[in-house]
Amino acid sequence: MQMKILTKFLGEAEISEDSIIDFPEGILGFEDSKRFVLLDIPDNEVFKVMQDIDRQYVSFVVADPWRFVCDYEIDIPDEELMKIDINKKEDIAIINIVTLSDDFEKSTINLLAPVVMNISCGKGKQYVLSEGTYSVKHPLYFHDEAQRC
Repeated sequence: MQMKILTKFLGEAEISEDSIIDFPEGILGFEDSKRFVLLDIPDNEVFKVMQDIDRQYVSFVVADPWRFVCDYEIDIPDEELMKIDINKKEDIAIINIVTLSDDFEKSTINLLAPVVMNISCGKGKQYVLSEGTYSVKHPLYFHDEAQRC
């Protein structure tokens, strides 16, 4: 079934109820926000919008972390994956929240707390990695071409 929602960045959007991702624990800092949808940004293949369908003002720009960090490695314990009913690796999708700056060269991606989703059943969870190798403000822009993926 289709429904219309108001979004922070894209105005009114029509979504399928099947596209709703349930976050039983919410997103860090937004624990009351439990239902999100991923929306494409017109003419942009790199970023998407993760929009709370119940609160127009709660919206995040997200991206595939491997577009920016080729060797990004995460280890999420099985008990955390079970919270969103993941039984096989093929069901996992991972995105990370981006903070865009007016000066794009200062934009960052949160590699410390990836958003993990079960694409087969529409459940998600933001997980804070225990290892200290990643930052919440990893730069998106690299001046050195060798650093790019």
